[in-house]
Amino acid sequence: MSRHDEAPYSLPPELLKEAKEADARLRKSIEYVDHGMLLHRRVLVLQFKPAEADQINLYSADLLAFLQPVVSWRTLDSATQREQPQPQGVSFAAASGQKLLSFIRTYFYQLREIICKKYKKTLPLAHQTTVAVVGLTHWLLQHFGMDDELAKSTASAIIVALVVATKGTFCKMTAKEAENFWLKFEAGN
Repeated sequence: MSRHDEAPYSLPPELLKEAKEADARLRKSIEYVDHGMLLHRRVLVLQFKPAEADQINLYSADLLAFLQPVVSWRTLDSATQREQPQPQGVSFAAASGQKLLSFIRTYFYQLREIICKKYKKTLPLAHQTTVAVVGLTHWLLQHFGMDDELAKSTASAIIVALVVATKGTFCKMTAKEAENFWLKFEAGN
């Protein structure tokens, strides 16, 4: 079965809530109105250089573009009540998804150490989602000198990308499984 035939991974509700909060924080910090036009400030979130590639610049607009399919909900104008639709999945084919994947691949083992250090069998979701976001936020602040709110939004987007890409098995992977994962993921993308 190819990657495209597999059922999409559904984000746990706690992580979906984090993604919505990250999107709201980002929008609040970069959107402004000038002469009746909604505009975005171009804010550089972080720069990194993957092995064997040019430097990558991740902007706030990249994070918004990546999170948009997760946080946006379709609404239908109807007199009959309908079940609330599920958010669409993220895209790793878009430029924003590619940048996040490149970041994850570059810092894969550091991210695993930060997020999975106390949770060797599962990614810390449910009540532990906040712990994972806080840990990753702290690491981003230390290593990339980011603003606190921007770091928290970036951490949320990175965790969403990790969980979706690995379908929740991020902390369960051995080093060999992680290596094979990247080979399979890149072949399927």
